[in-house]
Amino acid sequence: MMESCFYNKLESVEREVNFDDLKKDLFSEFNSIDSQESCLEEHEHLQVYLRIRPFTTTESEKGESQDCVSIERPDTVLLKAPRTSLSARLRDKSAQRFQFSQVLGPETTQREMFDSTVRGLVKEVLEGGNSLVFTYGVTNAGKTFTFLGPEANGGILPRSLNVIFNSIEGRVYDQMTIKPQRCREFIRLTKDQQSEEATNKRNLFRLLKEVLGW
Repeated sequence: MMESCFYNKLESVEREVNFDDLKKDLFSEFNSIDSQESCLEEHEHLQVYLRIRPFTTTESEKGESQDCVSIERPDTVLLKAPRTSLSARLRDKSAQRFQFSQVLGPETTQREMFDSTVRGLVKEVLEGGNSLVFTYGVTNAGKTFTFLGPEANGGILPRSLNVIFNSIEGRVYDQMTIKPQRCREFIRLTKDQQSEEATNKRNLFRLLKEVLGW
């Protein structure tokens, strides 16, 4: 009797649920996006660049250069086992090919790296687009050198900032009547809020001078 009542109750609940209310036409939302505002339709969504780090003097003296990596085409590398590995001793001549958006060899300069990979993305950002750039690799692969670089030979980050600030020169809003809010919004400040922002700015610079000894 209890099982029968429970079963009947389930049936009544199922009849009350209207699954049509749970459906949502997601295509209508995507169709409403202006295709001209999308930077992704002109090229691939994700671009992967490979930069091959040159051997240091110490590594070359130790014989670590064993011709494991060779560039076949501007976007393809061929990987072979090191000569001292077990595979090489067993005369296993198998190799693997990997394809990227572009392969940059050991002779690539910091400027060439920036021009080939990030300059176009910075231009899209200045036109209102969004981009994400990150470096990925094992320890000592050259990620920090590529991204930051030394002071005299900057990487992609300082070069990107240099292009951005040089491009907006003369178009910077130097007043304190607006304040960014969230991602793309801003609020207009009242006179009291402007005075408060100016005080906070002075206090911040004073604190930086004390900490950094400017």
